[in-house]
Amino acid sequence: MKTTKLTLAIAALLASSLAFAAPLSFKKADANGDGSIDAAEFEASGVKDKKMASLDKDGDGKLSNKEYSAALDEDCE
Repeated sequence: MKTTKLTLAIAALLASSLAFAAPLSFKKADANGDGSIDAAEFEASGVKDKKMASLDKDGDGKLSNKEYSAALDEDCE
């Protein structure tokens, strides 16, 4: 029983730290190294409460470093 409670407590701690983790830098978020962030990379980046479509100012379906950085800057304000 103590082991179960300890396991649950550790799991909760890990989940909460992941929830508050900082978003990835552009270089780390660009997992395939093509110089832009696609939808899958954006989903994995940790940017919360943002819609990729609203950040994609040029409408090309991916985020440039400038577009991604603007999203991070907004989160810091």
